[in-house]
Amino acid sequence: MLNRGKISDMQQKVSHHHNKNEDVNAVKNKFTTINFDEALELCQKYITKIATNAFRRESDPVRKREMTKSYIYEFVDSQKPIVEGFDELGDLKLALINEITHYGPITKAMEDPTIDEIRANAPEQIFVETGGKTLRWEHNFNDREHMERIISKLIGVSKARLTPKIPMVNARTIEGYRVNATHAEISPYGMPAFLIRKFSKKTITPEVMIRNESFSSNMFKLLSLIPKADLSWITVGPTGSGKTTLNEILVGEINPLSRIITIENPSEMRLIRREGDREHGKVINDVLQYESVPDDDDSSPATMENLLINAMRQSPHWIGPGELRSPGEFATALRAAQTGHYFFTTLHAEGDKEAIYRFLTAYLMASNEPAELALRNICNAVKFVIYQEKLADGTRKVTSISEILGSDGLEPLINPIYKFICDDVLEEKGTHKVLKILGRHVRVGKLSEKVQQSMLKAGIKKSRFEFLTKAPEESEKEVYEFDGLKVDY
Repeated sequence: MLNRGKISDMQQKVSHHHNKNEDVNAVKNKFTTINFDEALELCQKYITKIATNAFRRESDPVRKREMTKSYIYEFVDSQKPIVEGFDELGDLKLALINEITHYGPITKAMEDPTIDEIRANAPEQIFVETGGKTLRWEHNFNDREHMERIISKLIGVSKARLTPKIPMVNARTIEGYRVNATHAEISPYGMPAFLIRKFSKKTITPEVMIRNESFSSNMFKLLSLIPKADLSWITVGPTGSGKTTLNEILVGEINPLSRIITIENPSEMRLIRREGDREHGKVINDVLQYESVPDDDDSSPATMENLLINAMRQSPHWIGPGELRSPGEFATALRAAQTGHYFFTTLHAEGDKEAIYRFLTAYLMASNEPAELALRNICNAVKFVIYQEKLADGTRKVTSISEILGSDGLEPLINPIYKFICDDVLEEKGTHKVLKILGRHVRVGKLSEKVQQSMLKAGIKKSRFEFLTKAPEESEKEVYEFDGLKVDY
């Protein structure tokens, strides 16, 4: 026998079902032929009306996206709206899913693993970067309001809001991609803008970079010995040249039991190594990674500088600030190097000597040390500078590897070991002009006796770097190797 409580529950469910059908019929009566924006609005209202408390409480954005998809299917299947430009209900479902749960015209770009960056300067001005080349995107936003809706979705996961009082926002998407958005009010054209930098989920291997001629096999032999011998390094180059990717590869050469602490904003490097490279295998390396807040964020003490200071108290062997920007960060990084820690980082600079001067200039803004003493300390701390560039044909290459020998007064003493020399430019004319930079990596110097001793003390056999102890011959060519294939370049 049913008790009164259960009968009451059943009555409520029947009543709710009856009211839901009334709501549906009310919506259905409005449907004649409507445009997509009207269909979108009706779909959103439909979801708002029938969404369960479980849906409203769901905090996992991926799970919530899947639940939203099911509501969209239910809306289209039950209402069967007649929408301009959509002959098939399946196409309408896909468009609504893209608009409500995805990112409208940039959905395909967000899902395409070959696209590294998405830039929108206005509703009809969308560009993507793939393979180092910028291309015009084939889809557009409908108007400014459409673009602003998608921006709200992009930054909403980080609980950020773009307003005239907060006209610039740095945030993360559901996928973890970095996004910067600006409000229309600070544009002379009255248009919002955004940039999304995607991080590849696939780990790039040294073999792939050798195949792509980013560096030669002999260059990688040297690059891999730098972290193995506990020699601090700086990777420098312009934005988008692949500095972080290169550092991730080099950090992989550090002894797994050497404690590494990194601080990035946002966190990009994937440094956790697992037993047998299995996704859920036991972690085998001692790595601690932090994500700092922007320097202008007063809501948290977790700035790069504060996290660097804290990292020195956590017994690190290596400290890796993602990028040094403020004078305090440079000063703290140097202090870490002077107190028995090794470090790696990235800088924006135009070459090896320029990177040392950039370090010096920033450091002096936070220190009262004489410039000559400061330069000497910096040159004692930094053992190698690796310069990486993105060339006009979209390729990313290590264009120099230099050893820092010390300083003479205000002059850093640089010992170039490898350089990339451009020979010519090949143009292939077709629908689009295609450029190919012709050039070669050449060894131009040898390792100093000091670095040789450091490598030997680190337990590295001389046979592994002996070729770097001899002066390069003028005719010496680098060899690119991959899967047993050798190509003279």
